[in-house]
Amino acid sequence: MMQKWLEELRIELEKHFYPDEVNDILEYYEEMIEDRFQNGELKEDILASYNKKEIVREMMPEVLSKRSNVTQRERLKTTKQLWTAIAQTSLKIPLGILYTVFIITMAAIAFSILASVVGLLFAFIVYGFDLFEASISNYDKLGMTGIALVLLSLTGLIMIYLYRLILELYRKILNMFSQWTKKKGE
Repeated sequence: MMQKWLEELRIELEKHFYPDEVNDILEYYEEMIEDRFQNGELKEDILASYNKKEIVREMMPEVLSKRSNVTQRERLKTTKQLWTAIAQTSLKIPLGILYTVFIITMAAIAFSILASVVGLLFAFIVYGFDLFEASISNYDKLGMTGIALVLLSLTGLIMIYLYRLILELYRKILNMFSQWTKKKGE
């Protein structure tokens, strides 16, 4: 009976969490059920006292606060799940609005960086055509092309650095809101 209940819990948890997170939660509840059983409670009564969906809801802030959010997939999944967790806290409206503003701001900055890179490449192509048609010596054209390539490279490096900085800031914001949600959910 307990194994069937744990398998049902596993199925519910796998809808929301990563495999290592699911295993941790299952171990925690299996240990808690065993402790209660050893204290004299009936397994049927113990299992009946737990709602699987409620377990997911209660564990969400705890699990989200421990995630590293290193990969893009993790950040996107955590972002979506954090909105759900925030909606279940007592400060759902102000915290949800603040979180949404942060996410929109991060997305706008990332989009601006992408647009800057595309614009920079387009400007370099136009500059190349203009330089090709200019009535200056080939040495001057070569020198100006070299300067343009150096500037393009430096700007590209700056954009890459900014993008990585934004990703790190985004990861920290996810962790910060996960911690706040965990505290408000308790």
